[in-house]
Amino acid sequence: MSGNDPLGADMLFYDLPFYVLFALVLPLNFALRGKARITMLLAASYIFYGWWDWRFLSLLIISTAVDYIVGIMMERADEQRRRKALLAISMLANLGMLGFFKYFNFFTDTFVAAFSIPDSQRFFVDVVLPPGISFYTFQTMSYTIDIYRRRVNAERSILTFATFVSFFPQLVAGPIERPGKLIPQLHREPKFHWANVYYGSRLFILGLFKKLVIADNLAKISDAAFADPSGQTSVGLAIAAYCFAIQIYCDFSGYTDMARGVAKMIGVNLSLNFNLPYWSRTLNEFWRRWHMTLSYWLRDYVYIPLGGSRQGLWMHCRNLLITFTLSGLWHGASWTFVLWGVLHGSYIIGELLVGRLTRWRPPPAIQIFLTFHVVVALWILFRAQTMAAASAFYTTLLSPSSWYWTSADQSNALLLLLYASPLVLFQLWQFRADSLVPDLRWNNRIVHGLAMGTSAFFAIAWGATGGGQFIYFQF
Repeated sequence: MSGNDPLGADMLFYDLPFYVLFALVLPLNFALRGKARITMLLAASYIFYGWWDWRFLSLLIISTAVDYIVGIMMERADEQRRRKALLAISMLANLGMLGFFKYFNFFTDTFVAAFSIPDSQRFFVDVVLPPGISFYTFQTMSYTIDIYRRRVNAERSILTFATFVSFFPQLVAGPIERPGKLIPQLHREPKFHWANVYYGSRLFILGLFKKLVIADNLAKISDAAFADPSGQTSVGLAIAAYCFAIQIYCDFSGYTDMARGVAKMIGVNLSLNFNLPYWSRTLNEFWRRWHMTLSYWLRDYVYIPLGGSRQGLWMHCRNLLITFTLSGLWHGASWTFVLWGVLHGSYIIGELLVGRLTRWRPPPAIQIFLTFHVVVALWILFRAQTMAAASAFYTTLLSPSSWYWTSADQSNALLLLLYASPLVLFQLWQFRADSLVPDLRWNNRIVHGLAMGTSAFFAIAWGATGGGQFIYFQF
Protein backbone atom coordinates (compact mmCIF):
# COMPACT_ATOMS: atom_id res chain seq x y z
CA MET A 1 0.00 0.00 0.00
CA SER A 2 2.94 2.29 0.32
CA GLY A 3 5.95 2.70 -1.86
CA ASN A 4 6.68 4.74 -4.90
CA ASP A 5 4.51 4.97 -7.95
CA PRO A 6 5.61 2.48 -10.59
CA LEU A 7 5.95 5.23 -13.13
CA GLY A 8 8.31 7.10 -10.84
CA ALA A 9 7.09 10.56 -11.83
CA ASP A 10 4.73 11.61 -9.04
CA MET A 11 3.90 15.24 -8.37
CA LEU A 12 3.13 15.00 -4.67
CA PHE A 13 2.10 17.91 -2.48
CA TYR A 14 5.38 17.74 -0.58
CA ASP A 15 7.72 17.50 -3.59
CA LEU A 16 9.63 20.38 -5.18
CA PRO A 17 7.82 20.25 -8.58
CA PHE A 18 4.50 20.93 -6.85
CA TYR A 19 5.89 23.86 -4.87
CA VAL A 20 7.23 25.38 -8.09
CA LEU A 21 3.87 24.90 -9.81
CA PHE A 22 1.91 26.39 -6.92
CA ALA A 23 4.32 29.31 -6.60
CA LEU A 24 3.31 30.24 -10.16
CA VAL A 25 -0.41 29.51 -9.74
CA LEU A 26 -0.94 31.53 -6.56
CA PRO A 27 -0.01 35.02 -7.89
CA LEU A 28 -1.43 34.37 -11.38
CA ASN A 29 -4.76 33.33 -9.86
CA PHE A 30 -5.25 36.87 -8.55
CA ALA A 31 -3.47 38.74 -11.33
CA LEU A 32 -5.51 37.22 -14.16
CA ARG A 33 -9.21 37.64 -14.73
CA GLY A 34 -11.99 35.88 -16.63
CA LYS A 35 -11.08 33.34 -19.27
CA ALA A 36 -7.35 33.90 -18.75
CA ARG A 37 -7.54 32.82 -15.08
CA ILE A 38 -9.62 29.72 -15.85
CA THR A 39 -7.24 28.79 -18.68
CA MET A 40 -4.31 29.10 -16.28
CA LEU A 41 -5.99 26.88 -13.67
CA LEU A 42 -6.84 24.30 -16.33
CA ALA A 43 -3.27 24.31 -17.66
CA ALA A 44 -1.91 23.91 -14.12
CA SER A 45 -4.32 21.02 -13.50
CA TYR A 46 -3.28 19.25 -16.70
CA ILE A 47 0.41 19.75 -15.90
CA PHE A 48 -0.18 18.38 -12.40
CA TYR A 49 -2.01 15.30 -13.68
CA GLY A 50 0.17 14.77 -16.74
CA TRP A 51 3.26 14.73 -14.54
CA TRP A 52 2.57 11.06 -13.77
CA ASP A 53 2.11 10.10 -17.41
CA TRP A 54 0.86 12.46 -20.11
CA ARG A 55 -1.07 9.56 -21.69
CA PHE A 56 -3.49 9.59 -18.74
CA LEU A 57 -4.62 13.03 -19.85
CA SER A 58 -6.43 11.45 -22.78
CA LEU A 59 -8.86 9.69 -20.42
CA LEU A 60 -9.47 12.88 -18.49
CA ILE A 61 -10.12 14.81 -21.69
CA ILE A 62 -12.46 12.11 -23.06
CA SER A 63 -14.49 12.09 -19.85
CA THR A 64 -14.62 15.90 -19.91
CA ALA A 65 -15.68 16.11 -23.56
CA VAL A 66 -18.38 13.43 -23.30
CA ASP A 67 -20.02 14.89 -20.21
CA TYR A 68 -19.76 18.48 -21.45
CA ILE A 69 -21.61 17.60 -24.67
CA VAL A 70 -24.08 15.29 -22.93
CA GLY A 71 -24.86 17.96 -20.31
CA ILE A 72 -25.74 20.61 -22.90
CA MET A 73 -27.75 18.21 -25.08
CA MET A 74 -29.60 16.85 -22.05
CA GLU A 75 -30.58 20.31 -20.86
CA ARG A 76 -31.96 21.14 -24.31
CA ALA A 77 -33.85 17.86 -24.64
CA ASP A 78 -37.52 17.81 -23.63
CA GLU A 79 -38.33 14.18 -24.35
CA GLN A 80 -37.65 11.96 -21.34
CA ARG A 81 -36.49 9.03 -23.47
CA ARG A 82 -33.83 11.22 -25.09
CA ARG A 83 -32.68 12.49 -21.70
CA LYS A 84 -32.35 8.91 -20.43
CA ALA A 85 -30.41 7.91 -23.53
CA LEU A 86 -27.99 10.81 -23.05
CA LEU A 87 -27.53 9.94 -19.40
CA ALA A 88 -26.83 6.34 -20.42
CA ILE A 89 -24.09 7.56 -22.80
CA SER A 90 -22.43 9.43 -19.94
CA MET A 91 -22.68 6.42 -17.61
CA LEU A 92 -21.35 4.00 -20.23
CA ALA A 93 -18.42 6.26 -21.13
CA ASN A 94 -17.34 6.88 -17.53
CA LEU A 95 -18.05 3.45 -16.11
CA GLY A 96 -16.61 1.86 -19.24
CA MET A 97 -13.25 3.56 -18.74
CA LEU A 98 -13.31 2.86 -15.02
CA GLY A 99 -14.32 -0.74 -15.58
CA PHE A 100 -11.62 -1.43 -18.13
CA PHE A 101 -8.68 0.16 -16.35
CA LYS A 102 -9.63 -0.85 -12.82
CA TYR A 103 -11.72 -4.02 -13.03
CA PHE A 104 -11.04 -5.84 -16.30
CA ASN A 105 -8.38 -8.19 -14.94
CA PHE A 106 -10.31 -8.67 -11.68
CA PHE A 107 -13.40 -9.92 -13.51
CA THR A 108 -11.24 -11.94 -15.91
CA ASP A 109 -9.50 -13.68 -13.00
CA THR A 110 -12.86 -14.35 -11.34
CA PHE A 111 -14.22 -15.89 -14.54
CA VAL A 112 -11.08 -18.01 -15.00
CA ALA A 113 -11.28 -19.30 -11.42
CA ALA A 114 -15.03 -19.98 -11.60
CA PHE A 115 -14.74 -22.11 -14.76
CA SER A 116 -11.28 -23.62 -14.07
CA ILE A 117 -9.82 -22.23 -17.28
CA PRO A 118 -6.08 -23.03 -17.68
CA ASP A 119 -3.67 -20.12 -17.27
CA SER A 120 -2.44 -20.68 -20.81
CA GLN A 121 -5.88 -19.65 -22.08
CA ARG A 122 -6.29 -16.70 -19.74
CA PHE A 123 -6.59 -13.28 -21.38
CA PHE A 124 -4.63 -10.64 -19.46
CA VAL A 125 -4.26 -6.92 -20.15
CA ASP A 126 -1.27 -5.24 -18.53
CA VAL A 127 -2.52 -1.74 -17.73
CA VAL A 128 -1.48 0.89 -15.20
CA LEU A 129 -4.36 2.28 -13.16
CA PRO A 130 -4.61 6.03 -13.89
CA PRO A 131 -4.38 8.02 -10.64
CA GLY A 132 -7.68 9.33 -9.36
CA ILE A 133 -9.85 7.77 -12.06
CA SER A 134 -12.41 6.63 -9.46
CA PHE A 135 -12.63 10.18 -8.12
CA TYR A 136 -13.01 12.18 -11.30
CA THR A 137 -15.40 9.70 -12.93
CA PHE A 138 -17.71 9.95 -9.92
CA GLN A 139 -17.41 13.73 -10.00
CA THR A 140 -18.36 13.97 -13.67
CA MET A 141 -21.19 11.45 -13.24
CA SER A 142 -22.68 13.57 -10.47
CA TYR A 143 -22.73 16.44 -12.97
CA THR A 144 -24.74 14.61 -15.64
CA ILE A 145 -27.03 12.96 -13.07
CA ASP A 146 -27.79 16.32 -11.47
CA ILE A 147 -28.59 17.81 -14.88
CA TYR A 148 -30.86 14.85 -15.58
CA ARG A 149 -32.62 15.50 -12.27
CA ARG A 150 -32.78 19.23 -13.18
CA ARG A 151 -30.87 20.20 -10.07
CA VAL A 152 -28.13 22.13 -11.89
CA ASN A 153 -27.83 23.84 -15.24
CA ALA A 154 -25.38 22.67 -17.87
CA GLU A 155 -22.12 24.61 -17.88
CA ARG A 156 -21.67 26.48 -21.15
CA SER A 157 -17.96 27.24 -20.79
CA ILE A 158 -15.86 24.24 -21.78
CA LEU A 159 -12.88 25.79 -19.96
CA THR A 160 -14.78 26.10 -16.69
CA PHE A 161 -16.24 22.61 -16.97
CA ALA A 162 -12.84 21.10 -17.77
CA THR A 163 -11.40 22.88 -14.71
CA PHE A 164 -14.24 21.50 -12.57
CA VAL A 165 -13.34 17.97 -13.69
CA SER A 166 -9.58 18.37 -13.30
CA PHE A 167 -9.14 20.95 -10.50
CA PHE A 168 -5.66 19.99 -9.36
CA PRO A 169 -5.89 20.21 -5.53
CA GLN A 170 -8.57 17.48 -5.36
CA LEU A 171 -8.10 15.72 -8.68
CA VAL A 172 -6.40 12.49 -7.64
CA ALA A 173 -7.85 11.77 -4.18
CA GLY A 174 -10.84 14.02 -3.62
CA PRO A 175 -12.85 15.39 -2.01
CA ILE A 176 -15.43 14.39 -4.64
CA GLU A 177 -17.04 17.75 -5.39
CA ARG A 178 -20.56 18.39 -6.64
CA PRO A 179 -21.08 20.73 -9.59
CA GLY A 180 -23.43 22.96 -7.61
CA LYS A 181 -20.64 23.77 -5.17
CA LEU A 182 -17.41 23.92 -7.18
CA ILE A 183 -18.48 25.39 -10.54
CA PRO A 184 -19.95 28.61 -9.05
CA GLN A 185 -16.70 29.15 -7.14
CA LEU A 186 -14.72 28.83 -10.37
CA HIS A 187 -16.92 31.51 -11.94
CA ARG A 188 -16.31 34.00 -9.13
CA GLU A 189 -13.32 36.31 -9.49
CA PRO A 190 -11.24 35.70 -6.36
CA LYS A 191 -9.92 38.47 -4.14
CA PHE A 192 -6.66 38.03 -2.30
CA HIS A 193 -7.07 37.74 1.48
CA TRP A 194 -4.26 37.09 3.91
CA ALA A 195 -6.80 35.25 6.09
CA ASN A 196 -7.27 32.66 3.34
CA VAL A 197 -3.51 32.22 2.98
CA TYR A 198 -3.13 31.87 6.75
CA TYR A 199 -5.99 29.38 7.12
CA GLY A 200 -4.94 27.43 4.02
CA SER A 201 -1.33 27.28 5.18
CA ARG A 202 -2.40 25.89 8.53
CA LEU A 203 -4.44 23.19 6.84
CA PHE A 204 -1.56 22.37 4.51
CA ILE A 205 1.01 22.12 7.33
CA LEU A 206 -1.39 20.01 9.40
CA GLY A 207 -1.81 17.60 6.48
CA LEU A 208 1.93 17.59 5.84
CA PHE A 209 2.61 16.61 9.45
CA LYS A 210 -0.03 13.86 9.36
CA LYS A 211 1.37 12.39 6.18
CA LEU A 212 5.14 12.64 6.62
CA VAL A 213 5.53 12.27 10.37
CA ILE A 214 2.68 9.99 11.43
CA ALA A 215 1.50 8.02 8.38
CA ASP A 216 4.83 7.35 6.69
CA ASN A 217 6.63 6.40 9.91
CA LEU A 218 3.88 4.02 11.01
CA ALA A 219 3.81 2.56 7.48
CA LYS A 220 7.23 0.99 8.13
CA ILE A 221 5.74 -1.10 10.95
CA SER A 222 2.50 -2.06 9.22
CA ASP A 223 4.16 -2.83 5.87
CA ALA A 224 6.64 -5.25 7.48
CA ALA A 225 3.90 -7.09 9.37
CA PHE A 226 1.51 -7.37 6.43
CA ALA A 227 4.33 -8.57 4.17
CA ASP A 228 4.87 -11.65 6.39
CA PRO A 229 2.06 -12.09 8.94
CA SER A 230 2.95 -15.73 9.64
CA GLY A 231 6.38 -14.66 10.88
CA GLN A 232 4.96 -12.25 13.46
CA THR A 233 3.61 -12.67 16.97
CA SER A 234 -0.02 -11.98 17.80
CA VAL A 235 1.02 -8.88 19.73
CA GLY A 236 3.14 -7.72 16.83
CA LEU A 237 0.21 -8.09 14.43
CA ALA A 238 -2.12 -6.26 16.82
CA ILE A 239 0.36 -3.38 16.95
CA ALA A 240 0.60 -3.43 13.14
CA ALA A 241 -3.19 -3.30 12.83
CA TYR A 242 -3.33 -0.23 15.08
CA CYS A 243 -0.46 1.29 13.11
CA PHE A 244 -2.31 0.84 9.83
CA ALA A 245 -5.52 2.30 11.27
CA ILE A 246 -3.65 5.47 12.26
CA GLN A 247 -1.59 5.41 9.05
CA ILE A 248 -4.51 5.28 6.63
CA TYR A 249 -6.38 7.98 8.52
CA CYS A 250 -3.41 10.35 8.63
CA ASP A 251 -2.46 9.54 5.03
CA PHE A 252 -5.92 10.16 3.56
CA SER A 253 -7.09 12.97 5.84
CA GLY A 254 -3.61 14.49 5.49
CA TYR A 255 -4.07 14.63 1.72
CA THR A 256 -7.51 16.18 2.18
CA ASP A 257 -6.11 18.80 4.57
CA MET A 258 -3.41 19.72 2.07
CA ALA A 259 -5.89 19.79 -0.83
CA ARG A 260 -8.29 22.01 1.08
CA GLY A 261 -5.42 24.22 2.19
CA VAL A 262 -4.09 24.72 -1.34
CA ALA A 263 -7.59 25.46 -2.64
CA LYS A 264 -8.30 27.87 0.22
CA MET A 265 -5.20 29.90 -0.59
CA ILE A 266 -6.52 30.51 -4.11
CA GLY A 267 -10.01 31.31 -2.88
CA VAL A 268 -11.84 27.98 -3.31
CA ASN A 269 -13.57 26.12 -0.48
CA LEU A 270 -13.47 22.34 -0.90
CA SER A 271 -15.79 20.03 0.99
CA LEU A 272 -14.95 18.60 4.37
CA ASN A 273 -14.02 14.93 3.98
CA PHE A 274 -13.19 13.83 7.54
CA ASN A 275 -14.75 14.74 10.86
CA LEU A 276 -12.96 12.80 13.63
CA PRO A 277 -14.18 9.37 12.42
CA TYR A 278 -12.42 7.35 15.12
CA TRP A 279 -14.56 9.05 17.76
CA SER A 280 -17.75 7.57 16.29
CA ARG A 281 -20.15 5.65 18.52
CA THR A 282 -21.47 3.41 15.73
CA LEU A 283 -20.21 2.18 12.39
CA ASN A 284 -23.05 4.06 10.72
CA GLU A 285 -21.76 7.25 12.33
CA PHE A 286 -18.22 6.33 11.26
CA TRP A 287 -19.30 6.46 7.61
CA ARG A 288 -20.84 9.89 8.16
CA ARG A 289 -17.42 11.05 9.33
CA TRP A 290 -14.99 9.08 7.10
CA HIS A 291 -14.54 9.93 3.40
CA MET A 292 -17.71 11.95 3.72
CA THR A 293 -17.95 13.01 0.08
CA LEU A 294 -17.92 9.39 -1.10
CA SER A 295 -20.45 8.39 1.56
CA TYR A 296 -22.79 11.20 0.52
CA TRP A 297 -22.25 10.37 -3.18
CA LEU A 298 -23.25 6.76 -2.61
CA ARG A 299 -26.19 7.87 -0.47
CA ASP A 300 -27.54 10.30 -3.07
CA TYR A 301 -26.83 8.33 -6.25
CA VAL A 302 -27.13 4.69 -5.12
CA TYR A 303 -28.81 4.21 -1.73
CA ILE A 304 -31.70 6.69 -2.09
CA PRO A 305 -32.49 5.74 -5.73
CA LEU A 306 -32.68 2.10 -4.60
CA GLY A 307 -35.36 3.14 -2.14
CA GLY A 308 -33.33 3.98 0.95
CA SER A 309 -35.30 3.20 4.08
CA ARG A 310 -38.71 3.96 2.57
CA GLN A 311 -39.77 0.44 1.56
CA GLY A 312 -39.73 -1.53 4.79
CA LEU A 313 -37.03 -3.17 6.89
CA TRP A 314 -36.09 -5.93 4.42
CA MET A 315 -35.57 -3.50 1.52
CA HIS A 316 -33.75 -1.10 3.82
CA CYS A 317 -31.27 -3.85 4.74
CA ARG A 318 -30.91 -4.86 1.09
CA ASN A 319 -30.18 -1.30 0.02
CA LEU A 320 -27.58 -0.87 2.75
CA LEU A 321 -25.83 -4.09 1.73
CA ILE A 322 -25.80 -3.18 -1.98
CA THR A 323 -24.45 0.31 -1.24
CA PHE A 324 -21.62 -0.90 0.99
CA THR A 325 -20.73 -3.72 -1.40
CA LEU A 326 -20.34 -1.12 -4.15
CA SER A 327 -18.31 1.01 -1.75
CA GLY A 328 -15.94 -1.90 -1.22
CA LEU A 329 -15.65 -2.51 -4.96
CA TRP A 330 -15.02 1.20 -5.56
CA HIS A 331 -11.99 0.99 -3.28
CA GLY A 332 -10.29 -1.75 -5.22
CA ALA A 333 -10.52 -4.61 -7.69
CA SER A 334 -10.08 -7.43 -5.21
CA TRP A 335 -12.30 -9.75 -3.23
CA THR A 336 -10.72 -8.40 -0.04
CA PHE A 337 -12.29 -4.99 -0.79
CA VAL A 338 -15.63 -6.55 -1.73
CA LEU A 339 -15.74 -8.55 1.50
CA TRP A 340 -14.62 -5.48 3.45
CA GLY A 341 -17.62 -3.59 2.06
CA VAL A 342 -20.01 -6.46 2.68
CA LEU A 343 -18.90 -6.77 6.31
CA HIS A 344 -19.29 -3.03 6.89
CA GLY A 345 -22.79 -3.18 5.45
CA SER A 346 -23.65 -6.30 7.47
CA TYR A 347 -22.46 -4.73 10.71
CA ILE A 348 -24.50 -1.57 10.07
CA ILE A 349 -27.54 -3.76 9.36
CA GLY A 350 -26.85 -5.45 12.72
CA GLU A 351 -26.77 -2.04 14.40
CA LEU A 352 -30.09 -1.22 12.74
CA LEU A 353 -31.73 -4.46 13.92
CA VAL A 354 -30.40 -4.13 17.48
CA GLY A 355 -31.68 -0.54 17.53
CA ARG A 356 -35.15 -1.83 16.62
CA LEU A 357 -35.08 -4.37 19.47
CA THR A 358 -33.80 -2.25 22.34
CA ARG A 359 -33.10 1.35 23.23
CA TRP A 360 -30.38 0.45 25.74
CA ARG A 361 -26.90 1.62 24.76
CA PRO A 362 -23.55 1.20 26.48
CA PRO A 363 -21.85 4.34 27.80
CA PRO A 364 -20.44 6.56 24.99
CA ALA A 365 -16.83 5.67 25.81
CA ILE A 366 -17.62 1.97 25.45
CA GLN A 367 -19.42 2.57 22.15
CA ILE A 368 -16.45 4.51 20.77
CA PHE A 369 -14.03 1.79 21.95
CA LEU A 370 -16.06 -1.02 20.35
CA THR A 371 -16.64 0.83 17.08
CA PHE A 372 -12.99 1.73 16.76
CA HIS A 373 -11.92 -1.88 17.20
CA VAL A 374 -14.47 -3.13 14.67
CA VAL A 375 -13.01 -0.64 12.19
CA VAL A 376 -9.44 -1.72 13.02
CA ALA A 377 -10.32 -5.40 12.61
CA LEU A 378 -11.83 -4.71 9.18
CA TRP A 379 -8.87 -2.55 8.12
CA ILE A 380 -6.83 -5.76 8.17
CA LEU A 381 -8.94 -7.12 5.33
CA PHE A 382 -8.66 -3.78 3.51
CA ARG A 383 -4.85 -3.75 3.80
CA ALA A 384 -4.16 -7.39 2.92
CA GLN A 385 -3.22 -7.93 -0.70
CA THR A 386 -5.13 -11.21 -1.04
CA MET A 387 -7.70 -13.27 0.82
CA ALA A 388 -4.94 -15.74 1.69
CA ALA A 389 -2.84 -12.96 3.21
CA ALA A 390 -5.83 -11.72 5.20
CA SER A 391 -6.53 -15.25 6.44
CA ALA A 392 -2.89 -15.70 7.51
CA PHE A 393 -3.00 -12.39 9.38
CA TYR A 394 -6.24 -13.19 11.25
CA THR A 395 -5.11 -16.76 11.99
CA THR A 396 -1.81 -15.70 13.56
CA LEU A 397 -3.42 -12.76 15.35
CA LEU A 398 -5.95 -15.03 17.07
CA SER A 399 -3.57 -17.95 17.70
CA PRO A 400 -2.98 -18.50 21.46
CA SER A 401 0.47 -19.95 20.75
CA SER A 402 1.59 -16.63 19.25
CA TRP A 403 0.34 -14.44 22.07
CA TYR A 404 3.67 -13.09 23.33
CA TRP A 405 5.85 -10.21 22.33
CA THR A 406 9.43 -9.80 21.32
CA SER A 407 11.85 -6.93 21.81
CA ALA A 408 10.94 -5.78 18.29
CA ASP A 409 7.27 -5.72 19.28
CA GLN A 410 8.11 -3.61 22.32
CA SER A 411 10.03 -1.15 20.16
CA ASN A 412 7.13 -0.96 17.69
CA ALA A 413 4.66 -0.37 20.54
CA LEU A 414 6.75 2.57 21.73
CA LEU A 415 6.94 3.96 18.18
CA LEU A 416 3.16 3.62 17.84
CA LEU A 417 2.72 5.53 21.09
CA LEU A 418 5.22 8.19 19.98
CA TYR A 419 3.65 8.86 16.59
CA ALA A 420 0.00 8.45 17.62
CA SER A 421 0.28 10.78 20.62
CA PRO A 422 0.36 14.05 18.60
CA LEU A 423 -2.79 12.96 16.74
CA VAL A 424 -4.67 12.03 19.92
CA LEU A 425 -3.66 15.24 21.71
CA PHE A 426 -4.60 17.36 18.70
CA GLN A 427 -7.98 15.68 18.38
CA LEU A 428 -8.67 16.25 22.07
CA TRP A 429 -7.92 19.92 21.41
CA GLN A 430 -10.35 19.82 18.47
CA PHE A 431 -13.04 18.37 20.73
CA ARG A 432 -12.58 21.00 23.41
CA ALA A 433 -12.43 23.85 20.90
CA ASP A 434 -15.36 22.43 18.90
CA SER A 435 -13.36 23.12 15.73
CA LEU A 436 -11.46 20.93 13.29
CA VAL A 437 -8.90 23.74 12.94
CA PRO A 438 -8.69 25.10 16.50
CA ASP A 439 -6.97 28.42 17.01
CA LEU A 440 -4.42 29.46 19.57
CA ARG A 441 -5.68 31.60 22.43
CA TRP A 442 -2.97 34.17 21.84
CA ASN A 443 -4.18 36.50 19.11
CA ASN A 444 -0.66 37.30 18.00
CA ARG A 445 0.63 36.81 14.46
CA ILE A 446 4.18 36.19 15.67
CA VAL A 447 3.02 33.38 17.96
CA HIS A 448 0.90 31.90 15.19
CA GLY A 449 3.77 32.13 12.73
CA LEU A 450 6.15 30.43 15.16
CA ALA A 451 3.62 27.63 15.77
CA MET A 452 3.17 27.03 12.04
CA GLY A 453 6.92 27.21 11.41
CA THR A 454 7.62 24.74 14.22
CA SER A 455 5.02 22.30 12.84
CA ALA A 456 6.49 22.56 9.35
CA PHE A 457 10.00 22.03 10.75
CA PHE A 458 8.95 18.87 12.58
CA ALA A 459 7.11 17.62 9.50
CA ILE A 460 10.34 17.92 7.50
CA ALA A 461 12.77 16.81 10.25
CA TRP A 462 10.71 13.88 11.55
CA GLY A 463 9.20 12.86 8.27
CA ALA A 464 9.98 9.33 7.17
CA THR A 465 12.58 9.04 4.45
CA GLY A 466 11.50 7.23 1.33
CA GLY A 467 7.82 7.67 2.11
CA GLY A 468 5.45 6.63 -0.63
CA GLN A 469 2.60 8.31 -2.44
CA PHE A 470 -0.77 8.73 -0.79
CA ILE A 471 -2.64 5.45 -0.28
CA TYR A 472 -5.83 6.60 -1.97
CA PHE A 473 -4.01 7.48 -5.19
CA GLN A 474 -4.48 3.82 -6.17
CA PHE A 475 -8.24 4.15 -6.01
